[in-house]
Amino acid sequence: MRNRRLLTAAAAAAACTVAALTAGSALGSPTPAPAHAAPAPAAAPGVQLQGWLYPGSAGEPQCAGQAEYADDRLKGGALKPEYWAVQPNGTLLLETAAQGLCNAYSAANVADLKAHSAYQYPTVSAMDTPTVRALVGSSTRRGQAVQQLTSLVVGAGLTGVDVDMEDYWSWSTGDFANYRTFLTQLATSLHAAGKRLQVDAPAMTEDAPYYDYAAVVATGVDELAIMAYDAEYDSEPGGKCKAITPYAWLREVVGYAQGKVPNRDKLVIGLPSYGYSAPAACDTAGIEGNIPFSVMRGKPGWSGSAATVEQRRDSGSGEIRWTSGGRLYDYVDRTAMDRKLQVLTGLGVTKVSVWSLGGNLWFTR
Repeated sequence: MRNRRLLTAAAAAAACTVAALTAGSALGSPTPAPAHAAPAPAAAPGVQLQGWLYPGSAGEPQCAGQAEYADDRLKGGALKPEYWAVQPNGTLLLETAAQGLCNAYSAANVADLKAHSAYQYPTVSAMDTPTVRALVGSSTRRGQAVQQLTSLVVGAGLTGVDVDMEDYWSWSTGDFANYRTFLTQLATSLHAAGKRLQVDAPAMTEDAPYYDYAAVVATGVDELAIMAYDAEYDSEPGGKCKAITPYAWLREVVGYAQGKVPNRDKLVIGLPSYGYSAPAACDTAGIEGNIPFSVMRGKPGWSGSAATVEQRRDSGSGEIRWTSGGRLYDYVDRTAMDRKLQVLTGLGVTKVSVWSLGGNLWFTR
């Protein structure tokens, strides 16, 4: 799940111009070389932490993201800012700081990422099936996107690319085949330049026709990031909405993923750092998702009292849950994040990514 912004027509036009210049710049295509997998980053002691960032306008919670990693807690890990958004026609929009966006592409932001992380994977994002289809279903669009993505990370000296294409459950078998073709082409291009490919994948506990972890990794993907959150959208109507990431469900998701991707260096598990609200009698259509902690603390019934927080802590997820005014509220605090991380380390997971930085909490140090 991602918090997508709506760009103004002027911003979109400006970004398209920048994207076009980038695609046709002196960066060009990388010098051809035999296709091979880029070497994996050296394993960090314990768990390698990663964090997603997304663009926003001044004053929005996500713009606190830079300050949240400035303490170098990701010095040995990875930062993944969204730099590109796929447009409805399948072209890539480069989101830039010149448009007044925080966390977007600029030389200064790239330098800041490098100063505070070992690895950098700027994200290309597409949130609905028609948009995904417009890109991956066209050989021309695929080629253009591969060239743009490779050119920027090579020119900027970044580690690689993170691909976040969602709405998986609405994909046809043809969509999934075209998606794999795109990933194969992108992996080949990135590996030839000594770069890497990370791909974001849905949380699954059983086989499904719309997505297959092993088939995706087989395209040349270096890391598969399983987004192990948003179980609330699978809640039964009329009851109480599920937690974002229940412990038992997290164990199922990880167990299934490890069965499909046995190489632990290729597997990243995403954990949530945000909240949501929903009707007290659960109606998933009424869910307000991805609420930053900085916003959640202003919701009705919020309490910062340690005693109240512990009374509200859900034993099955560690999350803080309460109802007020006919709505359920749920958020993941540091204790809940720490406990979810303990579940993962107990299962042998060595790479953990957090959605998301910017107005949210982090693990206890």
